[in-house]
Amino acid sequence: MAAVITRPRKDGSTAYLVRWRLGGGRDAAWQSETFSSARAAREFKRDVEAADHLWPDGWVKGHGYLLRDHNSPAAGVTLQAFGTEFITELTAIGPDTRQRYLNQIAALAKQFAPIVGHTVTVADLTESHIRRWINARTDAGAKPKTIANYHGLLFAVMVEAIRAGLRHDNPCAQTKLPRRDVDIDTDENKVFLTEKEFAELLPHVSEHYRAMVQVAVGTGLRYGELTALQVRDLDLDSPIPRLSVRRAWKRNGTGDQARPGLDRFYLGKPKSKKARRRITLAPVVVDLLRDAVAGKAYDELVFTAVRGGRIDQAKFYEYVWKPAVKAALAAGLRVKPRFHDLRHTHAAWLISANVPLPVIQQRLGHESITTTVDTYGGLLVQAHEVADAAIEAALTGGTIAKPRPVGPVPVAADLDVQYDANDQLPDDEEDAAA
Repeated sequence: MAAVITRPRKDGSTAYLVRWRLGGGRDAAWQSETFSSARAAREFKRDVEAADHLWPDGWVKGHGYLLRDHNSPAAGVTLQAFGTEFITELTAIGPDTRQRYLNQIAALAKQFAPIVGHTVTVADLTESHIRRWINARTDAGAKPKTIANYHGLLFAVMVEAIRAGLRHDNPCAQTKLPRRDVDIDTDENKVFLTEKEFAELLPHVSEHYRAMVQVAVGTGLRYGELTALQVRDLDLDSPIPRLSVRRAWKRNGTGDQARPGLDRFYLGKPKSKKARRRITLAPVVVDLLRDAVAGKAYDELVFTAVRGGRIDQAKFYEYVWKPAVKAALAAGLRVKPRFHDLRHTHAAWLISANVPLPVIQQRLGHESITTTVDTYGGLLVQAHEVADAAIEAALTGGTIAKPRPVGPVPVAADLDVQYDANDQLPDDEEDAAA
């Protein structure tokens, strides 16, 4: 009778060894196969016993069922075809997300073909294939976050394949992904502008977009959030002036995946629940926004292209941002910021003023405080100085002044997100397959 034996690995994980005597004879040679999943080991044990303690038909040691029965339900069902059908039927996602998933499943099918050795079917993939794919993508320079996104989609497709009776296990279930924290931009890759450097850059931005750039650094909004602001999102006359992030620009699908009635770009919900937020505004930002919305209706965009309408990101980058940075560099600016670095700069200025990280997290709309710490923790020099002073005081019997308290910031938990027909908003776009 076959048995499942657990063994610890050097990396701290557990290996599950299926062991039996070939043919079941008392003096027969021992056979074994190793798994990372207890469930997969138990299922293989049953297969061995059903095969009278011989290797199951079609099983290749170390790889799995690579030689498939052509009469089985999984025969001929390619990964791309099955994945495409699964993605097409997903609910609660927008056309841009669906199109992205379709592109990803096509890429996965192409990437796995040389690993498997032929066009990939749903039944082909094994844990070994998944590990080799992760290593190949890592060696090719793919970011850990990108690998995790593709792996998450593949995981969901494999779950659906199990439900459809095309597989008995999920080869993605036990694979270890590259550490996500190494994917966080290093401080060397980010540009944190000082107040002086921002002042050197600003005059080179064309006048029509100058206020938008100032509001970007004054609020930390993402480009898609900033350019989607409408007059009704601003509460400039409140005792505590604020703006509400309720929408962001989204891209429609193409071909059959395009959602009828939507333009190529449309206004949809922000990228996550935390991204729907309220943030308070400094007086200078209030003045900039008040000028920007003068004479506009409640549903008009706060910032528009020179001729009106949505500001195309590619055109803005090519014809506004790049020339401004180039001119500033020629005039003596010593750093080369991206537009997204205005968001980093906003966070850096808050940190330099000892604003607590949870407040910064809320203002930036990070889903987790971990993201805020991983992204900006290296800038917390002053916080470490306070910590060192506290230890010094404790060890020497001295005293340390308590940090100045920071006033309350409105919470966005009760933010009502309302849309009308002009918003062209689809259903909630949380990634259902991730």
